[in-house]
Amino acid sequence: MSLEAAKDCQLIGEAENVAQAVAFLEKHGSEIDLILLDYMLPDGTGLDVIEAAKRICPDVKIVILSGEAGGAAVKQLMDKGINGYMDKSIQPEELSEVLTTVMQGNTYEGHETMHLQGDLKADMDTLATLTRREMEIITLCASGLSAKQIAEELSITPHTVENHKDNIFNKIGVKSTSELILYAFRVGLIS
Repeated sequence: MSLEAAKDCQLIGEAENVAQAVAFLEKHGSEIDLILLDYMLPDGTGLDVIEAAKRICPDVKIVILSGEAGGAAVKQLMDKGINGYMDKSIQPEELSEVLTTVMQGNTYEGHETMHLQGDLKADMDTLATLTRREMEIITLCASGLSAKQIAEELSITPHTVENHKDNIFNKIGVKSTSELILYAFRVGLIS
């Protein structure tokens, strides 16, 4: 509804996942001026769509709307050439302003920029406390391996894996493997 109310804005298509978005870009890329993109998609992330968009229609403007990305993930997105980032808490009436800003050739980093920069520093400080082995375990957890599978991969016992995970949980302030994976995504360890 906010998009329809925006001046000089015509919605020409929607996609629910990466595959649909890429197919739409391939078919209608020359008609698209701006992509408003959620970061977390059922079959991938906004990075997958960004890469396709930059290949198919390199001049398109891209604005990410996300409640999940933060700190290092937002920096990674900006480095990939997006034109704007908005937190999902943005007010509907602000959306038109953001889109206009981006279409005028400006970058929009949202009101959250200072908060995100603080988060990024905190994330980097926390990551610096992790050992190489702990970083390996985070990556393997994020790839979906169980403690037993991680133990086999690293030639250690499952008990040792669980001890490492407990240490990681304490260092980064999470309580479960799913929270660990979300943290790894948020700080850019995985994409």
